[in-house]
Amino acid sequence: MGGKWSIAIFLVICFAWQAKGAVTCTANGRYPDPADFTCKNYTLCVALSNSSFIGYNYICPTGSLFNPAIAQCTANYVCNVSRSVCTTEGFFEDPNSQNCSTFISCVNIGGTFVQTTLSCPSSTFYNPVTTLCEPDYNCIFTCRAPGRYANPADRSCNTFFMCVNANNGTIAQYQYSCPTVSVFSPTTKVCTTSYTCPTS
Repeated sequence: MGGKWSIAIFLVICFAWQAKGAVTCTANGRYPDPADFTCKNYTLCVALSNSSFIGYNYICPTGSLFNPAIAQCTANYVCNVSRSVCTTEGFFEDPNSQNCSTFISCVNIGGTFVQTTLSCPSSTFYNPVTTLCEPDYNCIFTCRAPGRYANPADRSCNTFFMCVNANNGTIAQYQYSCPTVSVFSPTTKVCTTSYTCPTS
């Protein structure tokens, strides 16, 4: 009996999730959510026997984004969606921040949303779940442009990410560690002994 209830609950959840379809399905396949500025959401469209389609919404696993060119979640895709973050009032994740140090404030003024980028206090990171800047939040890094970037989750400043253009048009992401006596400077983008890590 318990198995039947589990299946019933699963089906209810599936249909409730599908009811929030962000994409109007006209063909089989995976399609990006046009309202998602983070490139994390997509819809799986499946043909039914009566020539209609059903859509199931999904979110890419942590650390990956939906690449519409290959219709898959990948860790090295660069999200280039340039829509306004503001569709309602509140605080939201900054899609251009690679270290969770900034966030977006949305305020409705006379029917128009005003979008402002704000910075978290030093040694804190924006948590999109609590909408607060927190010293203990672990920011997950994703390459959005080529270059070297500090690892926002490393409070010792010892590790960094190298982002490199790949042949398929995406950006490959590699993590490195500085030599023992040095730390990574986010200003000079190199390992050095002259930089003082603010969180160590």
